[in-house]
Amino acid sequence: MQERMRQHLSMFWDGNVAFTLPSAGSPADAVKIFKKNLADITWNCLSSFESNPASLPQTETILKGQSVSGISIDDLMQVKNYGDGGKKLCELVSDGTFRLDKNTACLLHNYVGKEESLTWGKFRDRLVHLHSIDIYTPPESKYLHEIASRGFAFLDKEIIQPIERAVAVFLFMSRTQFFFDANKRTASLMMNGVLLQNAFFPVAVMHHDSEKFHTTLRDFYNSGDAGDMMRFFQKSLLAMYRSE
Repeated sequence: MQERMRQHLSMFWDGNVAFTLPSAGSPADAVKIFKKNLADITWNCLSSFESNPASLPQTETILKGQSVSGISIDDLMQVKNYGDGGKKLCELVSDGTFRLDKNTACLLHNYVGKEESLTWGKFRDRLVHLHSIDIYTPPESKYLHEIASRGFAFLDKEIIQPIERAVAVFLFMSRTQFFFDANKRTASLMMNGVLLQNAFFPVAVMHHDSEKFHTTLRDFYNSGDAGDMMRFFQKSLLAMYRSE
C-alpha cells in the first residue's frame, strides 16, 4: 500500500493511525456546526498557517462584513476570503456537489486566494519553491493536472476511513502546491469538505499547535513521509473534541 501511495500521491504513511472525531449525525448537522464555528476555525487556521494578526473578536467582526482597525487591508482581506471560502464549502456540501477533485479545489481557491495569490481559481503555471524547505521542490506545473486527477481518485477510492482520507487530502494538496499561494488554506477547506460530507465535526490546526505543526510539516515536505503529520493530527483532533 505504501508503494501505491508513493506512486499516486508522492507521499506515504504506515496506515495504522486511528483517528477519533465526533459524528454530527448527518452532513446537514455537520454543516451547521461548521457555520457556527466558522470564526473560530478561520482564526485558528489563519493564525497558524499565515501568522495573521487578527484576534478572534476581530475575525468575528470581519466575517460579519464589518471593518476593524489595527490590522492591514491585506490581513483583513485574508480573513474575509477564508470566511467566504468556508461559506462556499457549506453550500457545496449542503447541495451535494462537493467533490474530491480539481474543479472543487479551484472553486474554493477562487474565494480563498482572491487578490492575494498571483492567480486564483486555477492551478499555477510555473515552478514554485517553498520557503525554508531545502530538499523538496514541488512538481512542475505541467504535471499538476495529471497529479490532481490521479491523487484525488486514489484518495477517494483507496483511503476508506473518511477522517484519514480528509487528513491525507490536506497533506497531499499542501505538499503538491497546486496554487501560487493559499495552498494550506484551500487544503484545509477540502479536508473539512470530506469530513462534513461524511457527517463528522469540522477541524482546524489550532493556534497553540502552530509551532509543532510547522516543524512537522517541514520534515514531511522534505521527506514525503506523512507518518508524523498523521500522528500530529491524531493527537490534535483528539484534544480538540476531548469533552464531546
